[in-house]
Amino acid sequence: MDFAAANRGAFVILLVTVMMGASLLTGSMVIPDRLPARPVIVTAEDDPAAPLPVGNVEQGATLANATCSRCHSFTPSAQDSAGPSLFGVYGHPIGRQPGYAYSSGLASLGGQWDDARLNAWLRNPAAFSPGTRMSFRGLPDVAGRANIIAWLKTLH
Repeated sequence: MDFAAANRGAFVILLVTVMMGASLLTGSMVIPDRLPARPVIVTAEDDPAAPLPVGNVEQGATLANATCSRCHSFTPSAQDSAGPSLFGVYGHPIGRQPGYAYSSGLASLGGQWDDARLNAWLRNPAAFSPGTRMSFRGLPDVAGRANIIAWLKTLH
């Protein structure tokens, strides 16, 4: 191989590299590499405005006893433990049960516990009330949340 052939080979490699770089640069300007501000496809479980399915009271009782009973009681005369008693919580003011010291974020929310608020709370307590002391991370299953809410409605 003589010097001219080696020079042409190096030029071809350089030219291909420059063209690939220009193509990458042009493509990144035309198609930005950013995530959308919100999900493009919103499923029923991701949409907080979507109506809850009809809950099963028996399954809600089972799930609540397995998940919530570590910190909450469900009877009217029970003492508050790590969390307040959940007896009669549905329809009552948020963060206003006498004798229990709620976090400032939850106590300042206002409103009453209804389907939409309980759904948001059970889905992600920290997002519903930043600074909450509740250590529960949330229940991602919309059917499970609907079951617990249906059961909470019966506690009166």
